[in-house]
Order: sequence, then C-alpha cells, then structure tokens
Amino acid sequence: MKVIDRICNGIDTMNDWLGRIFSFAVLGILGVIICEVILRRFFHSPQIWTQDAIVMIFACYIILICAYGFQKKAFVAVDVLFARLPLMAQYILHIVTYVIFLVPFLAGLLPNSWTFFWNAYVTGEKGYSVWAPPTWPVKLCLFIGLLLLSIQTVSELLKQVRGILEAASGKKAGTDGKEAL
Repeated sequence: MKVIDRICNGIDTMNDWLGRIFSFAVLGILGVIICEVILRRFFHSPQIWTQDAIVMIFACYIILICAYGFQKKAFVAVDVLFARLPLMAQYILHIVTYVIFLVPFLAGLLPNSWTFFWNAYVTGEKGYSVWAPPTWPVKLCLFIGLLLLSIQTVSELLKQVRGILEAASGKKAGTDGKEAL
C-alpha cells in the first residue's frame, strides 16, 4: 500500500503544481483580449494576430489542465445510480470504465499526438490565417497534456486498486471510490 500511496502522491503532486501553473494561461488569454479591445475600440486599429492567439492559448490551456481536472474530479459525472452501489462495486466500475474508455483513447491518441507535433515542427507548418503563426507549439501542448492525463490515469487506477485492497482487507476506505489521497 505504501508503494501505491507514494506513486499516487508523486503523480498527484506533480499534476497539482502543473495544473496551477498552466491555469495562468487564462491571464494570457485575458491580456490578448484586452489588448484587442483597446486597439480596436480606442485606436481603431484591429490586429490580425489576436484571434489566432486567443484560440491557440485557449487550446493549450484546456489540454494542459485536463490532468489537473481529472485529479480534482472536475469532469461531469452522473452519480445517481453509481452512489447507490456498494463501495467495492464503485471501485471496480471505475477501473472497468477507465480501462474500457480512457486507456484506449489515450493509447491511441498519445503516440499520434507526438507524430502530429513532430510533423508540424519539422515541416515548419503555419496556421491558415494571414498572420500564419507556427502550429507546433499548440501541437506540443496537445502531446504534453495527453501525456500528463495518461500519467494521472495511472494514479487514478492505482487509487481504485488501493481502495479494493483496503475494502477486501477490512481497512477503512473512502466513501465513494473517487477519493483523493
């Protein structure tokens, strides 16, 4: 159990810190929006780069904080029936749904996201707008975000295994199969 706890604590701590750091990207989005509004409204000088920058920063923000959201249980879940299941069934159901849905999704998308990034980087791919920004930074963020989500998935699976082991041994376990360390 201590090994599982150490692994989960290490992963959770890393994703907690990174999620907090990446959340500051919202300030970048806000800064670009304010810049655009001021330039357009007060100086009558709209910029061609602001819309692309907002979309690119927002895309990076969303994918980079996915692991943090998964760790903090920020995703939508319907627990009406789930909450009525016995604790052991909740742990098992989490493992089954992660293995059936999340793990194959990440296993398929993670290597493809690296290829997606690498091809954009090597070819110097540019966006389709007049500004033509490089696309590889956003594609790198996609890979990093999926990698962090994959690592957080390992932590969440281990937490469910720990819950099953604790429930089977009679130790005090969490109440809903979703507890954090």
